[in-house]
Amino acid sequence: MTSTETTATIAVYGATGHTGGYLLAELRRRGLAPILVGRDADRVRAAADAADLPAADIRVAGLSDHTALVTAFTGADVVISSLPAYVEHGSAVLAAAIDAGAHYTDMSGEQLFLKRVLDEFGPRAAAAGVTVVSGVTDSNLPGDLLAHLITRRVPGPAEVVLSHLSKSGGNGSKGSAKTVLASLDWFRGGGWHYADGELRTGATARRERMTFPGDTEPTTVAKFPQPPVLTIPRHSDVSYVEGVLATSILDTLSGFTAELIDTLPDAPGADLRYDLVVDAFGADGRQVRGVLSGVDSYRDSALMAVESAVRLAGGAAAPGALAPAEAFDPADFLDALAPFGITWRIEGSRASAKDRA
Repeated sequence: MTSTETTATIAVYGATGHTGGYLLAELRRRGLAPILVGRDADRVRAAADAADLPAADIRVAGLSDHTALVTAFTGADVVISSLPAYVEHGSAVLAAAIDAGAHYTDMSGEQLFLKRVLDEFGPRAAAAGVTVVSGVTDSNLPGDLLAHLITRRVPGPAEVVLSHLSKSGGNGSKGSAKTVLASLDWFRGGGWHYADGELRTGATARRERMTFPGDTEPTTVAKFPQPPVLTIPRHSDVSYVEGVLATSILDTLSGFTAELIDTLPDAPGADLRYDLVVDAFGADGRQVRGVLSGVDSYRDSALMAVESAVRLAGGAAAPGALAPAEAFDPADFLDALAPFGITWRIEGSRASAKDRA
C-alpha cells in the first residue's frame, strides 16, 4: 500500500530526544495529533510545544510500570518507540504496545534486541493480532528492502553484504553512543552473520575490502552487527549475509567508555549525509548493488519510522514480528522517501517495471 493521508492515532514513547523532535515534526507535517508518552509530563509537553503540536495527548508512564504503559498506549493504532539502548530499555515499550493491542515499530539498531523481538515477542504479537516491525533506521530498513530487490536479480542462493557509509564524517549523538556502549562487546566481536541456514558469530568478515560508490580504491572493512542479517533470510534466497563497516569507524566505536560518552554533546554533528550500500553476489559470481543515499541519519530514521507507522495503521500487514520487506512493498516504500531527498538505485542490473510498481 502507498501511504496517504490518515487519521491514525500514533503514540510515541521517547519524544523528548533529538530523533524524537524529527518524529514530532513529521507527525505535524502529516496533520496527526499524536499520543506522547514519557516519564516527565513537563518535558513531553515542552517537546510537543516545540514541534507546534498543541493538540497532542500527553500521558505519563515510566518504563518500569507496565500497567501505566498499557494504559497510556490504549487507543493508539501504532506505537513508535524512540529510545537509546533498546537491549536495556526496549522490551518494556514493546510488551506494553502488544498488550494494548497496538501495532509497533522502533528505531533500534541492535541485533540482540531484534533477535528477542523476532523470537519472543513475535508469537505474542501474532496471538494479539498486531504487527511488529522493529529496527526501522536509515540502515536497517533500506538494507532489508534493497536486499529483497537485488537478490532477485542474481541466481541464488546469493551472498549479501551490507555497508553504511558516512559521506561527511559527522559525529553521532550521545544516545547513539549509549546504544553502542550497552552492547560494546557484541559490536567489538562483529555480532552475527548468516551462513548456510543459521546465525553464526565470528569477528572476521568474508570480504575485507570493498569499493564503494564514487571511490576508485577499495576501503578496508571489518564485520559489523547489522540487524538485517536476521531479517533478509526470512524473505530472500541467501546462503550468506554479513554487515561490514570501515575499520576507521569501528576503531572509534571500540574506544567508547561511559566517561567518554558523558563528555559528548546530546545532538549529533550538523552534516550527516550517508550511503547505505547492499551488494548481492549470485551463485555465478554476478554482482548487483543497491544504494540508498540519505540526508541525515537521525531525521531519515524518524521519517522512515513514521512512514512505517502510517502503513501499519492501514492494517494490511500480517500479524506477528515481520521484516520490513515482509510488511511493506520494497520499491513502493523506498519511492515514498523521494520527497525528502532520499534516493535509491540499483546498479549492475536494469530495474524492471515490476520492481518499481
